[in-house]
Amino acid sequence: MATLQKIRNQAGLLVIVIGLAMLAFIIGDFLTSGSTFFHMNRDKVAVVNGNRITVEEFQMRVNRAVEEEQMRYRTQYNRSMPEERSSQINKEVFDRMVSEMVLTDATREMGLGVSARELQDLLTGDNISMQVVQLFGDPRTGEVDRARINEFIQFLFSDDQSQYTPEELQRINEQRAFWLDLEKSVKEERLMTKLFTAIQKSLQPNDLDLESSFNESLNMVDFVYASQMYTAVPDSAVTVTDKEIQAMYDKKKESFKRDASRQIKYVAVSILPSEADYKMTEEKINNYKKQFEETSDVSGLLSFNTDVPYVDAYTSVKSLTGVMKDFVSKAGKDEVFGPFFENDSYKMYRLMGRTTSPDSVKVRHIMLRADQESLRDSLLAEIKKGADFKEIASQYSLDTNSSANGGELGWLTEPMMVTLGKDFMEKCFRGNERGAFKVETNYGIHIAEVEERTKPIEKVKVAQFVLNVRPSSETYGNLYNKVSQYIAVNNTLETFEKGDTEKEITVQNAVLHPDDININNVRDARQAIKWAFNADKGDLSEIFNIDNKFVVAMIYEEGKEGYAPVEDVEQQLRYAVISEKKGDMIADALAGVEGGIDTFASKMSSRIDTVRGASFMNSVITGMGFEPKVAGIAPYTEVGGMTAPVKGNRGVYVIDVINKVPVTANFDKPTEILRYNQIVRQVLYGQLLDVIKSKADIEDNRIKFF
Repeated sequence: MATLQKIRNQAGLLVIVIGLAMLAFIIGDFLTSGSTFFHMNRDKVAVVNGNRITVEEFQMRVNRAVEEEQMRYRTQYNRSMPEERSSQINKEVFDRMVSEMVLTDATREMGLGVSARELQDLLTGDNISMQVVQLFGDPRTGEVDRARINEFIQFLFSDDQSQYTPEELQRINEQRAFWLDLEKSVKEERLMTKLFTAIQKSLQPNDLDLESSFNESLNMVDFVYASQMYTAVPDSAVTVTDKEIQAMYDKKKESFKRDASRQIKYVAVSILPSEADYKMTEEKINNYKKQFEETSDVSGLLSFNTDVPYVDAYTSVKSLTGVMKDFVSKAGKDEVFGPFFENDSYKMYRLMGRTTSPDSVKVRHIMLRADQESLRDSLLAEIKKGADFKEIASQYSLDTNSSANGGELGWLTEPMMVTLGKDFMEKCFRGNERGAFKVETNYGIHIAEVEERTKPIEKVKVAQFVLNVRPSSETYGNLYNKVSQYIAVNNTLETFEKGDTEKEITVQNAVLHPDDININNVRDARQAIKWAFNADKGDLSEIFNIDNKFVVAMIYEEGKEGYAPVEDVEQQLRYAVISEKKGDMIADALAGVEGGIDTFASKMSSRIDTVRGASFMNSVITGMGFEPKVAGIAPYTEVGGMTAPVKGNRGVYVIDVINKVPVTANFDKPTEILRYNQIVRQVLYGQLLDVIKSKADIEDNRIKFF
């Protein structure tokens, strides 16, 4: 009993001790578990209405978009994607993800959704989405093979994938990700359509709306006017107080809302070759001339030494220009021209051969795995018996880019076919086989068919030995040291902006925003912009190597997100106040003036001008510019009626309406409903998503990561 009493007496102390122990345990676990809470806050590219976009999911979407864009550039332009596109894709993906999230929230709040059954109907049913039609439909008829789409889906999501090689599995996974993205895009498109439709239905006009809209569209007048521009009154004639500037700021405050910004000063030194680099490159190409003339393995020589890859294919003489065209018009086989200098490169040409053959051919193919020879042979036999090439390509070809179009590769020139190999190219341009034929490439085994050929023309094969003049390591180091020495001495706000004329260092200004990609004429400068938004006033950056320039920057001002302070927009506000006061002065001077437009023109030291067909629907008036007040008053002034002085954007106007443009159209309600709805639809499609975003709570942290 005594022991129990002691425990009761110390109960409060026990609670405190146990509480402290539990707190220590929780904190210890919290600190040793990777600080999950802090990690979650660090690992967010954005938060949209409380929902996080993590770095991982954002980067995954960006990577996929970059891969798709790289593929597009390779197939459409036969070149690599420009580096600066990566930064643009970052922004495009972010905007898309934010749009998806705010759209989902908005439609959920309205009770709108897309059921699994409805989505299936959009993908494979009776109401297939145009996105699916564009990918899987026959380009000539628009017909979609639903059975083929279902087979494609079953193939992608099959449980048994043991039969595929790792490379094939990778391709399947890429296609699966593509299909899932398509499903998501189709669903979002339907949600957006439902949202637009719901809002548009709520904006249906009544008869008065329709008649008013009809009358406004036809109410046009001709008028003459006299004017006095605000610039005719000297600024010194107007006094502006701080109170008036503040009042104008309060009136226009919403127009001064802005994102975060950084004002920087920066040095950008171009990394260009020196005179010694030009001389060294010229000597180098001269040393190769004899070997280039005599070698029997031109391809091998050029593989490791030229800046322009050797294209082992014939090209049309007509397509050539400049020096090369002049050279091939006179040269014999294996003749060499050069070296010569052109566009910062030293070049030599060697004529490898001449031929006469079609400039281009229209080809289709069916691609199979290298181990599917028996299948290829049986399919080829069926085609030769009359089977539909297009249907077989759609069913069996592994080249998904062309199989959807029946295996069509389109019209190709020889240089465009180089990646398919010499055998494929020779059979297409110089082969004698009729109909479908077998051929092998690095991609697999094929059944191919030349559908059409252009008429034979003169073609040549030219080997180009090209050495671009580049900065040497010594030149690179000298330029880097020049920038490094400058910032070693000039590393404060007061000294950095001086520049150095002798060393050809010029300091430039730039205002940066979080979405910027370039710094003035410095392209793809995202790494420097990211630094700027994670730095403080007075910080000096490292030396960045961007756009073939050494760039170093210093932060001079930090603009916070929100409303620009009065002092930042004071000049704009002062101009607005001055214009308003000048308008009052001009209008007061005209008060009490009697007479016609001639009298007002004389009083305003103005000529009389004429405007034809002014209407309420168009605020941009010929000869005046953007003057909405004039556009609002003139159509509703009677003929012969002269307005009081109108204070516009650029000056004060007195208007005399001389003619009402006769109305020739009759009011037709169905037509007016259609026109009215078209206007509403244009506004909705152009602005609805932006309005939804403006109402959402969006925390954008991209600049911390990308």
